[in-house]
Amino acid sequence: MKSPFFIVQEFISPKRCEEIISKIQVNQPNFDVNGDPIKLERHDAIVEDQLYAELKAFIPEIEERYSAKYKGTENMIFQYYPEFAKKPAENPGCENSKYIRKKWVKVKDVDLTGVLWLKDFNATAPIDPRIEVYGGKLEFPAYDFSLVPQAGTLVLFPAGPHFINAISPILVSDLYQVKINICIEPQEGGLWLYNPKFFPFKLGAKTALSGWFEDFI
Repeated sequence: MKSPFFIVQEFISPKRCEEIISKIQVNQPNFDVNGDPIKLERHDAIVEDQLYAELKAFIPEIEERYSAKYKGTENMIFQYYPEFAKKPAENPGCENSKYIRKKWVKVKDVDLTGVLWLKDFNATAPIDPRIEVYGGKLEFPAYDFSLVPQAGTLVLFPAGPHFINAISPILVSDLYQVKINICIEPQEGGLWLYNPKFFPFKLGAKTALSGWFEDFI
């Protein structure tokens, strides 16, 4: 069984997550025309270089997982999602394609997209807003499951329409995470395309969650 999700728990330490948040922290959110707070995105070249140094160690495993050659990584995006927004933090979509004239069309040269969470999910009071968030689940509607933020964990998955994803509303605290987009190509060259037959569910699994994840829920 080979999951299309590549997950690295403890990619960075919780302490490192706090340090990154302190560098990119948003003290005053922007607001939309209705007065609702909206997400902000920014870059930090120094932190990005540090995270890329960590990522390089996993490139051989990523190449093996997806039977591909690594081509490169886009500039990482440091994302802030405020609490009290009246809609999902991120509506359903995918990183490399848009739905145009009733079909998905690839519009961006990205093959894998990743999320590095900087806070832990906690649905039980009290919640420590410095290190925890209630909300911000990474949802995959087509497979009927979601992954909850775990500080320091990196989740990587195919960037195309097979993995439409969304982020649930932020109910308490603010969500901080890093988006990491990666380009790969088949070993023989050309365009890498996700093929479901290479990533079957575990035999006997009733859901994608139980079929693709054994040690991570």
